[in-house]
Amino acid sequence: MSTTTQAEKDPVEILHNEDKSTEIGVDVDEKAQHDELHLESFTAKEESNLVLKQDLIILPLLAIALFFGYLDRGNIGNARILGMQKDLDLSPQQYYNIVMMFFLGYMVVELPAGMALRYFHPRWVFGIAVLVFGVAAASASQAKSYATLMGLRVLIGLAEAFVNNAYIFISLWYKHSELALRTALIYSLTPVAGAFSGIISYGVGKNLENSANIRAWQWLFIIEGVITVGMGFVIMALLPGLPETVSKKGHFPGFRDQRQRQLILARLRSSQNTEGAKFRSRQVLIALKDPKIFLGAAMIGCQGVGIGAFGVFLPTFINEFGFGALETQLYSMIPYAFGLAGLLAGSWLADRLGQKAMMILVCLSTTITGFIILLSTTNKVALVAGACFVTTGAYPGLAIGVAWYLSCHGGYTKRATSIWICQIFVQSYSIISTQTYRDPPRFILGHGVSLGLYSLGFVCTVILHQICKRANAAKTRRAQGFEAEGTEDPLASRDIEELCDYHPKYMYAL
Repeated sequence: MSTTTQAEKDPVEILHNEDKSTEIGVDVDEKAQHDELHLESFTAKEESNLVLKQDLIILPLLAIALFFGYLDRGNIGNARILGMQKDLDLSPQQYYNIVMMFFLGYMVVELPAGMALRYFHPRWVFGIAVLVFGVAAASASQAKSYATLMGLRVLIGLAEAFVNNAYIFISLWYKHSELALRTALIYSLTPVAGAFSGIISYGVGKNLENSANIRAWQWLFIIEGVITVGMGFVIMALLPGLPETVSKKGHFPGFRDQRQRQLILARLRSSQNTEGAKFRSRQVLIALKDPKIFLGAAMIGCQGVGIGAFGVFLPTFINEFGFGALETQLYSMIPYAFGLAGLLAGSWLADRLGQKAMMILVCLSTTITGFIILLSTTNKVALVAGACFVTTGAYPGLAIGVAWYLSCHGGYTKRATSIWICQIFVQSYSIISTQTYRDPPRFILGHGVSLGLYSLGFVCTVILHQICKRANAAKTRRAQGFEAEGTEDPLASRDIEELCDYHPKYMYAL
């Protein structure tokens, strides 16, 4: 077995000339000190206790960060219904442009944001990001012009790009088999954010209009922005660091037990992660040559439309169904409730069955059905049902898709690059969608474009699944060949951080 497939050979050649002494940002003696640690050395009860502790400490804080991110990005849709567009004398095109600027800001800094966790403590990365977009959201209440709102939306997008690190962060703390459900759990508050914003919008619209000479839409920005700022300080105080840092230093409350700290490191390695990994420019080149990244990015990008642009415009859709301003705020909560139920059920099944691609296809089919309903009828009840179909499939589809996508890429820099490329697709599709939802009351063009994008996502998911399935089969045949010859695979002893997901022992989730 002296040869490798092209997929296995290319990254080896590209990475071969790197200085091995700087591949991993951890002292060699320190690494050797932990080499004897294996997951098999710990009981299932010890591991389940640690996972529960991680769930209780890490997931709520990340969920809060994402919750307020989606709250502050989406409340502009509720503000529009409460009179913002009329008060600021914005044309429909200017409103669409303001919505679009968020996605542009988000896309620009995604790669450096993805690397920030390796150079700054996570509590500062997430906490300061939440603080910044909270201040920007509250400041929108004082906006007097089109240009001011454009600038604030860019700033919100720039800050929220750092919060998107939550998906990379949990991929370092959890195994691949645990990722879909955990991704869903931190993501589960995002549909709640839409419903919560609807409740606040209803309350301020009914009770605070012109209170203290402040319009209801301004109160909406103030209330949600101030709460967000407070949560930023909470995250800065409570979020733990990267697993290797917590394992070695043990200074974080809740993770001071020596045995648990050893288990954290053992789980890190069993999850095909490398402690202390630093930025490796050659992994960026590997990522740019990997078709899996672009197929996965297209798949997730399509689904992002259902969360991004569709979510921002949902209050407008409901309003155009024929409901009043306050009724709209209440009815907009219904699709989010369905989205939450679909998110929790679909993600649990994906981990339970070990079939992420299959569940993504089910979710895509559900959302496609929703857009077909929205395009096919003018009945109010049917239109609300169509919106529910869209969110029921979109939320779990995106969460499972992100978990699957992350597990398809080994090497920290390659994984961060994959998220950056993915966000280029997500935000580009969302920008397109903001410019297509412009023909009320039925929004035929916007729904039609979204339907086409979701159909494209379906095709990309099928192709990506086949590529991963064949790659796993090739690695299995390779291992069997070396075993039959009674020899060691020369690549098996190399580090996953060096060979990325092309490592012969790195198996793709399906």
